[in-house]
Amino acid sequence: MDEPIVVVGGGVSGLTAAALLAHAGKSVTVVEAHTVPGGCASFYQRAGYRFDVGATLAGGFGPRGVHRRIFAGLGVRLEAQPVEPAMAVRIGETTIQRYGSSRWQAERRRVFGAAAEPFWLAQERIAELAWSFADGWPALPADLPGALALARAIRPPHAGLAATLGRTVADLYPPDASPLLRTFVDAQLLITAQAGAHEADLAYGATALDLARDGTFHLPGGIAAIAIALARAVRRAGGTIRYGRRVTEILTAGGRVRGVRLDDGSDLRATHVIAALPVQNVVSLLDTQSAPNTALRARAAALPQRWGAFTAYLGLPPGAVAADAVLHQQIVVDPAAPLGEGNSVFVSFSPPDDAARARDGGRAVTLSTHTDVARWERARAAGDLPALTAAYGARLQAAFERIVPGAWERARVTEFGTPFTFERYTGRWRGLCGGVPQTPEHANLRALSHVSGIPGLVLAGDTAFPGQSTVGASLSGIAAARSIFPRSVREISAGR
Repeated sequence: MDEPIVVVGGGVSGLTAAALLAHAGKSVTVVEAHTVPGGCASFYQRAGYRFDVGATLAGGFGPRGVHRRIFAGLGVRLEAQPVEPAMAVRIGETTIQRYGSSRWQAERRRVFGAAAEPFWLAQERIAELAWSFADGWPALPADLPGALALARAIRPPHAGLAATLGRTVADLYPPDASPLLRTFVDAQLLITAQAGAHEADLAYGATALDLARDGTFHLPGGIAAIAIALARAVRRAGGTIRYGRRVTEILTAGGRVRGVRLDDGSDLRATHVIAALPVQNVVSLLDTQSAPNTALRARAAALPQRWGAFTAYLGLPPGAVAADAVLHQQIVVDPAAPLGEGNSVFVSFSPPDDAARARDGGRAVTLSTHTDVARWERARAAGDLPALTAAYGARLQAAFERIVPGAWERARVTEFGTPFTFERYTGRWRGLCGGVPQTPEHANLRALSHVSGIPGLVLAGDTAFPGQSTVGASLSGIAAARSIFPRSVREISAGR
């Protein structure tokens, strides 16, 4: 019988790894603390509405899409309907439509002028190189075998990526870049790279800016459809998923991982453990005295993570939103003020014909803004959490009024989520979400690897390479699975 593998965490990264390994005939058990799969790409239901809790924008189903290729390899059919425009971005009184087609070039010329075209053309060239390189499923090298595998994946055209090392997206700006262009790029990068143009790694940021061009999709039932389909693939291939169980310790002996201990006191023995959790959660589950864990703990402490999310969930009645409203919209209230903290808000509407998301033709709406979790920790310590929640709710309402006047007051459901909500339901350390800001010091070749330094322990999730989004999480799951069984998993994950 195959040596057992335990996957800790039933989010997109953990389920991707588990599905690939189970499909390859390996003995896999997923342990998920919640009662449903998905993690930050999951859902909850209230009064006839089904809300995406965190991630809301589905990519990865286009011609070069990661999710499309994985599901094809697994033999899973998941309906994904293209959305056009991909999103609308409102900055002050200006609205920019993000298209996934050639219409994007005409739209950006209309808004930013011909003077900005060198920026966009350079961004697209870099993104094309990165997409081409990623087509071979490279994993970040953290040891000699990883470095050799990376070297084999590099082709002559990819050499151009070397010129991006140590540079940021802002290096592409023309000298006279307009404030509107700078605000637009910063706002887009905040939701895709957790950092503005002057901080975001050039190769990563250029690719992140390209996600809309690669296509945005609606999944009937919401983005949780990805995790639900992966969970079914795990079980169909003979794998096991244990919901409602929390891992309290990753067991080690003789210098390597031997399994995990659950909150009911039972142990699951394993030759490999894939920890599909934020790395800060992972180190808390390990023996603090071991030398490898000390190194991993230091690496985790060095990650510049501070962003959490404040969210609002609205259940709107029929007619509250125009039938042709763009499904995903980003709002920057004051272009002169810092982003996040209610000044930049991302809004996603369920389609009017998705009966699984909202009753009788209504709309399920998720709104979110980046927020510094330290602000919420201070408020809780001072007893000011209700007041801060009310203040941020008012900020999101004011932003929402700019695109759908009067709709908020008609909501049948109005609920808020703070970083503590994410901490409670997903178990994420401090409620941090979105992954690590993708700066040159923490992206690509310098990102946290799937290789933990502890034999038998593999890392996955949005704090590991390549980072955030369901696409990034899925790629980290592929790297984790391939590090255990490279050949069979690669054949499956390369499905076209």
